[in-house]
This record gives sequence, structure tokens and C-alpha cells, in this order.
Amino acid sequence: MRCYVDGISHSGEGVARIDGKATFIPFAIPGETVEIKVIEDKKNYQRARLQEVITASPDRVDPPCPYYFKCGGCAYQHVSYPRQLELKRQVVKDSLKRIAGIDIEVNPVIGMEDPWRYRNKVEWHTGKESGELTMGYYINDSRVLMGIDNCLLISQEMQNYSKYIKDNLQELKIPNACEVIVRQSSANQELMLIFNGPGTSQIDFARMLNYQEAASIYSVDQGATQLHYGDQSLEDAISEIKYGISPLAFFQVNPQQTERLMEVIKDFAQIDKGDNVLDAYCGIGSIALGLAGKAKRVVGVESFKSAVKDAKRNAFKNDISNCKFIKGRCEEIIPDLKEHFDVVILDPPRSGCKAQLIESIVKMAPKRVVYASCNPATLARDLAAFVKADYNLVKVQPIDMFPQTGHVECVVLITRGKE
Repeated sequence: MRCYVDGISHSGEGVARIDGKATFIPFAIPGETVEIKVIEDKKNYQRARLQEVITASPDRVDPPCPYYFKCGGCAYQHVSYPRQLELKRQVVKDSLKRIAGIDIEVNPVIGMEDPWRYRNKVEWHTGKESGELTMGYYINDSRVLMGIDNCLLISQEMQNYSKYIKDNLQELKIPNACEVIVRQSSANQELMLIFNGPGTSQIDFARMLNYQEAASIYSVDQGATQLHYGDQSLEDAISEIKYGISPLAFFQVNPQQTERLMEVIKDFAQIDKGDNVLDAYCGIGSIALGLAGKAKRVVGVESFKSAVKDAKRNAFKNDISNCKFIKGRCEEIIPDLKEHFDVVILDPPRSGCKAQLIESIVKMAPKRVVYASCNPATLARDLAAFVKADYNLVKVQPIDMFPQTGHVECVVLITRGKE
């Protein structure tokens, strides 16, 4: 079947309209005429396999990764980087319009000079490939594991250590069906290794150290976290703020773009010396501590106990005394906070904010809300709730935190009353 691709999905798939149905076509680019085979036909949409590109986009390029068309990690390697940024901007605009009825100017996406080997964390899986134990990623839309020798999104140091582990799975006694996580500090290039899954506490860690010394090596065996070697946390930094990161803590995976993300958040927040700031979903305090120097007081709320511990340690590490961190669900803790907040920072997971949290923030009546999101769909849903409560959407700034993938980060400035 031949069709014309005229849209892009939030995950980076080309979209064509066939008999009134949206048809999703991986590896197709808007503006192309393609030959497809429908592989899934639902009531309101179809999924198709790209058979042949009849008329190619001028933005089509050869993907440099040999695993690209099987691996599910990337979605845009076949698209030139400038066009990737345009498509991600369009995804944000389309999501706001389609889901929330919001028609607002979206700034051009802030991209990278070099959109490769930017990640500071990789999560491999172990499993059987053709009967042999291997380490890699799952083939797209499957639970079939594919061994990977070189991922172009992670640093060469991370790749070298990963390759050593993959080549010595049996000798190191690494179990089947576990996660192998490698993290790297952008501040000092040190590595942290985490082996997550049943049996990982029995790995031959001493043999591993014969290859290369890591800053720390952990196992998480059926929920029990154990440090086998080195430092308790990985030391990293954003601008002038230093952070200690525990094994499973969330930390942005793109250090260079995280600096730019923080610049945008600071610019949008416009914090004065007398302002009280609330940081919802604060994690290890990366945003809260970055804003503390300009604010009177910052309160961070986070549900993960280990992240709150990290945040408190990080405040002490940086000699920051005007930050307070509270453990609990944002939608449960924040409605009961008695103090007034002038600025609220929202940086929720992909699922977005709970409705009761948005209601409590509206009642709080901050002069500014800065919302950072990695999911345009839930962002649109939540922004609609703020608009309904008579808040204004002032600026929308996408940032490419995840080049070559379908994901895009977005920061939105929301204000109360006229500005």
C-alpha cells in the first residue's frame, strides 16, 4: 500500500491518513511517499511497517548505528538533526492544541552542538540470545534481547566498561535476567556500576576490579541494596552546585542540556531575594539547590526516601541552609503546607501532576509557576487545568534532552493575572 506521510507522532513515528484512520509508520518522515504493510488494524488507528521509501525527504540520512532499525532506544537517527528539532517542536505544538485546545507560540527547541554520546547513564539487560547469555537492549516492541557492543548515546568510557562486562558475563557470574546500570559523573568522569536483580549480590566483584577501578559498585538483590566497593555516592555537579547521587536516584541523563534546562528555569522563575519557592517532585534537590542562592527559602517535596536523603546531604555539601526537604507524595503534603509560596516549580514524572496537586497550587496563588515536563501529552492536560483556573501561559521552551529519540523536555512559564 502506498501513502503520503503528513504528520509525526509523539514517539517519532511518521503518520499518514488512510481511510480516515491515523496510520503510524516507524522510520517514515513527514513529506515522504512510502510503501507500507499494515500490521495492526484497530478501530481508530493502524500500525504499519515501512516497506520502501518512494519519495525520500531531503532530511533523510543514513543512521550511523548498526542496531538502529531493531533497537527500540532511538527513533530519529534516520532524520537530520536540525529536522529532529523541528519535528519535536511540532509535537509540542500539536499536543497542546489537540489535547488542551491551547494555541500558543512554541519557541524553537534548544539543541546540542554534538547530539551523540551525551548520556551519563545506561541500563542494559541480560538474557539469552540464540541460547547464549548476552547483554543489550530489547528489540523494538518485543521481549527479545539483542546483544549490543556499542551504543552511540553513551560515553566511550561507559561503553568500554559495558563491553568488558558483556564479554565476561559467565566469568563474572552475572545472572540471567538482571539489569546492568552504568552511571558516569560529568564532573570527574568516574563510574558507578549497579547490578539490579535476583542473584546480583553473588557476582564476582573482585574480578571486575581487575579490569578497571570504578568509583563504586552496588548490587540490588531482591530489594536489598549493597555497596561492594568504593564510595557511597557518585559525585557530580550542575554549574556551581555539587551533588551526591545514590545508585537508583533520578538525575538528568544529559549533563550539557541540564545546564541549559537550569538556565531556562531560572530565567522563567525570576526569583527575588524575598521569595519563598516550592519545588514539587524535587528528587535529589538539583533544581531546589540551584535556585536557593536567589530565594529567601526553598521547600522541596519528594516521595522517594533515598532521594530526600540525597537532597539533604547535597544541601549540607554545598553549605546551603535555606532549603528544607520533605518526604511524601506531593498531592498529599503540599495541600497541608501553611506557608505562602511566591514561585512553584513542577518537575513531575511522565505521568504528570495529580489533579489535587494542581488544585492546591491554584489555591496557594503563587505569582509564577514553572512547569518542566518530559511528556507533552500530560503537560498539555495539566496546563489546561491551570488555564481553566485563570492562569496565563506565557512562554513554552522545548529543550532537546534526548537527541535521536522521540522524547522532548519542555519548560513552561505560567503566571497569575496580567503580566
